[in-house]
Amino acid sequence: MYFVARQLEYKILNSVIRCYSFARKSHYEILRLRKNCTEKEIKEAFIKMSKEYHPDKNKDAAAQDKFVQIVEAYNVLSKAGSRAKYDSAQNSSDSTYVYRTYNPYNMRRNSNTQYSYQYQTHSQNSQNTSQSNSFYGVKGLKKVPNYVIILLCCSLAMVGCLLQMFVIREMYMIQRRQANEKSKYLAEELEKVRAAAKENANEVQTRLLLEKIVQAANPTVATASLGQALASEKK
Repeated sequence: MYFVARQLEYKILNSVIRCYSFARKSHYEILRLRKNCTEKEIKEAFIKMSKEYHPDKNKDAAAQDKFVQIVEAYNVLSKAGSRAKYDSAQNSSDSTYVYRTYNPYNMRRNSNTQYSYQYQTHSQNSQNTSQSNSFYGVKGLKKVPNYVIILLCCSLAMVGCLLQMFVIREMYMIQRRQANEKSKYLAEELEKVRAAAKENANEVQTRLLLEKIVQAANPTVATASLGQALASEKK
């Protein structure tokens, strides 16, 4: 009789466990996702829900169990291979997916420690990604490598040198053009002065010759010489 009662209790317990397994939510339902969701959506849902049910923030025992389910679901769905196997097991009527219905206290404590480390790692990676995307205080502006900054500085310095050389060359050409124009103007003025001096010299020589003739004693010779001088001057 005792063995019959024990066997009956065992069957009832198996039936309860089996019903609980069938009634348990799938990994997609735990993370509140659709079956055709992307990897980015899975990661975002894991981070959001792990913050909500993390044992350090939520001391409820149900929240701890929920956190274990969230991490378990993420470990399966975040990898393409395990996700494909899980989907195949869900879609196949002959296949069954084994759920862990009970975790001893020590195993649950170790699991919480492991999941807490994974949660902190994911949070730290997301923070590092956010900081790298807004490194200069502008959202979406990522950190520029040092060699790119060096190349930009060298390019700006080279462009500055080329502009400076161009400005110096243009100033030199302008000054040279102005000097040539000034030299040409001075040469023209010098030619004018020389021509005027030559004309003045001829007039002075004629005047001196006339004075000598007038001072001569013979009026006839003076008159003839004066007429000849005037004729040559007209020529």
